[in-house]
Amino acid sequence: MNEILIVDDIPDNLLLLKTILELNGYAVHATQNPKETPKLLKKKRIDLVILDVNMPEVNGIDLCKRIKKNPSTAHIPVILFTAERTTTEDVVAGLRGGADKYLTRPIQEAELLAWVRASIRDKLAFDDAFRRVTEERRVFEQACNESPLAMVLFDAEGTPFYMNPGAQAIFAPYGAVTKSRVKPAYGLNPGVVKLLKKLYTDSQNVRRRSRSQRTDTEWVLPDEQVLKVLIMKLDKDPKDPEGHDYTLVSTEVPLKNLPFDPETFAIRHGLSKREKELVTLIFQGFSNMEIGERMFISEHTVKVHLKHIFDKVGVKNRTSLIRKLFA
Repeated sequence: MNEILIVDDIPDNLLLLKTILELNGYAVHATQNPKETPKLLKKKRIDLVILDVNMPEVNGIDLCKRIKKNPSTAHIPVILFTAERTTTEDVVAGLRGGADKYLTRPIQEAELLAWVRASIRDKLAFDDAFRRVTEERRVFEQACNESPLAMVLFDAEGTPFYMNPGAQAIFAPYGAVTKSRVKPAYGLNPGVVKLLKKLYTDSQNVRRRSRSQRTDTEWVLPDEQVLKVLIMKLDKDPKDPEGHDYTLVSTEVPLKNLPFDPETFAIRHGLSKREKELVTLIFQGFSNMEIGERMFISEHTVKVHLKHIFDKVGVKNRTSLIRKLFA
């Protein structure tokens, strides 16, 4: 059952709207106090808000602006109701305030119900798209978490949106302890965010000069460590309700930044010296062929070693092995 919140300081208006909507199968929450709106929106799963424009303490347009300004409620449709005499300027002000529809009294029941159905339909479509995007992002982030590469995802403003464990292993040491009320995404240290934004800006200039969606460049970190990184502009996802552009930056995790102790891992699972070396190369993202070249063995021999490692560790593939390294 779809839930609707009505805010109107006049009891008769409130009762009339509530009765019409409940008779048509909607669950209705009603209040005469506009100050209760944020609490109700937080407590209930509201699909539509109907506001009276002319309320003494907080008028409907200002309340609508507050709803639309809050990221957690901005997607909820809002219908404004007002007295019969309404100017074009009033309607424009309401729509500019974020309202999805501006209706006048006396109530035309058929028109009201048509707009309620349309507004809720749009809200449910948004919710469905958001769920799909959230699930796709979860799958993407899980793949990144298990990647042997260090990966950082930036949004269109150049703010680091996500860092996988490999990237955190590299950049965590550069975060200064700061006091901030705003917590960056994924609990990133503000010092790390500042560093990454600067590195990202420099890299974007390199990418623009190369006129390519993929660019190889280098990042010089505060301790003079040099990282060879790949910058890749991702295609915009048309289903993403936020409409962000994203840029993915990836690099190998240097040995000294490995988020696990190869020696301890090898002892725990009874790995030989060569198998320990192979596990380290796997985490750094090398293919079987590249591992063979580095260890001076054939690609077939690498596969044989991998099978022995998987059996000893109790996993079936590289992805499961990398997950095991963080256990």
